[in-house]
Amino acid sequence: MHYYFRFFWDYSGGQQTNFGAHHLDIAQWGLGMDESGPVEIQARAEFDPQKRYETPSWTDIVYTYANGVKVICGQSHRSGTTFEGQDGVIYCDRGKLESTVKGVLEEPLKDDEVHLPRSKNHHKNWFACIQSRQLPICDVAIGHRSATVCHLGNLAVRLGRKLKWDPAKEEIIGDAEATKLLSYEYRAPWVLPKIG
Repeated sequence: MHYYFRFFWDYSGGQQTNFGAHHLDIAQWGLGMDESGPVEIQARAEFDPQKRYETPSWTDIVYTYANGVKVICGQSHRSGTTFEGQDGVIYCDRGKLESTVKGVLEEPLKDDEVHLPRSKNHHKNWFACIQSRQLPICDVAIGHRSATVCHLGNLAVRLGRKLKWDPAKEEIIGDAEATKLLSYEYRAPWVLPKIG
């Protein structure tokens, strides 16, 4: 059951929260949305007809951002993150970077261009940040935003309808049923501590 717990709603969110967290994190990063998120989520899904597991076996989720950019995420697509622009395509996955834009991978970045931080060892990065008090390559706030995008996709899948999201307030707009699914009642004696 080590791997398969992911496919039952009580324990996880399927491949959406498994691999989706990695690839949607890269998409948010590339869009400059690490501190925000989509404003609309629409999804389609197929489930195992034999009901061996609960989470979808196939999804197609479209996240729309306030600037009109759409992120298409699904189990039917190529793994990794693909950015499509007017000049071509850039694709990245764990340890892989490809581009159809001539020269983009060969030319070194200029000093005034965006340079992303790199970490070849996340554990070392985390320990170094404990000592330096700097933020790690992916701090908890960014991780929270990436996880939120995954969960919103799953909510749209489960409800079978479009959701509106306010990324500033982190609230679902105009859908009481969806809002209720953002949390659940804990089984006594367990509670989620209140902070602040």
